[in-house]
Amino acid sequence: MRVRYARVREAAGPPPAAALALAAEALLRLGDRPEPEGLADEERLQQALERVAREAGEADPRTAAAATLELLRDRGWIERAGGGEPRLQAHPELLRLAALRALRALLPHARPAAGAWPRPGVRGPHEPHGPERPWRWGEPLQLDAAATLKAGLLRGGLTLADLRVREGEGGRRSAVALLLDCSHSMVLYGVDRFGPAKRLALALHHWLGREGDRLRVVCFHDVAVPVPPERLPFLRAHPSHTNTAAALEAAREWLRRQGDVRRRAVLVTDGRPTAVLRPDGRVYKNAWGRDPEIERTTRAAAARLRRAGAELDVYMLDDEPQALARVRELARTARGRAFQVDPEQLGRRVLTDLMRAAR
Repeated sequence: MRVRYARVREAAGPPPAAALALAAEALLRLGDRPEPEGLADEERLQQALERVAREAGEADPRTAAAATLELLRDRGWIERAGGGEPRLQAHPELLRLAALRALRALLPHARPAAGAWPRPGVRGPHEPHGPERPWRWGEPLQLDAAATLKAGLLRGGLTLADLRVREGEGGRRSAVALLLDCSHSMVLYGVDRFGPAKRLALALHHWLGREGDRLRVVCFHDVAVPVPPERLPFLRAHPSHTNTAAALEAAREWLRRQGDVRRRAVLVTDGRPTAVLRPDGRVYKNAWGRDPEIERTTRAAAARLRRAGAELDVYMLDDEPQALARVRELARTARGRAFQVDPEQLGRRVLTDLMRAAR
């Protein structure tokens, strides 16, 4: 038998670590400017990769972006979402890197504590005294050594499937419903409001997930749509109105199923409500002046959220007086709080408020 040896030629393009870093930065930039409604996720990502490569000083940003996109597909770091639609989702490894970058950008000099709610004298969620379960990709490797070795011995060899961790117990965890305004005004008028809001969602995904707290992200425009974690980097604003009532209802439905946790809804918007869903399923819209039907339906949704035992914080990204008045009235109905914040300070302000509430 004749054996032929040949030198393996390295694939062209950026190394995997550099590609991951470039992709994570591009994912953070997605949605921070107006985009054509029909633009596919892959085209959006290609454009964001080119923009980041150009800012990084690449001699040929288009080629670097194309090579990075091909590597992401080949390695499975991005993949098609289910349902047969041409939508992308991020692999947990890439999602974790993007979320960690978002969190570090918001709190560069501080290592935030977990979002748990410990009670004095009781073991908190950060202490491993709960039930054993398999380790999930992207979690910190705080393994239960005995359970991991036992699982590996039973199988005759240790693999990733044998890694075991223990959940914490005893403290009071939190459940946070983050309601993001995805209407068109969030990216119009020369001010990027949607980019900071999306980066906040990614940062909270990493921060709250560290110790078993729960996060639900809801994107609301004409309707309210829950967003799975792997789709968070691909969020975009839509050419539509602001159905705040639908977002509050989605938060209430999810929060009331979370058991004995501290329930909080965080609403991020840039204007007053301009749409509601009628009982017959049609969306009623009115962007001009005060509308009694829209205001009545939105206040009723806020009152139901309060009766479900949830706290409401509203962060207003505009300083228009009438819109601010409507937002403050909504917060009063839910016995919550309303803040007017600069978009670039949004993430730090929300994280700081949540950390203060956890003490």
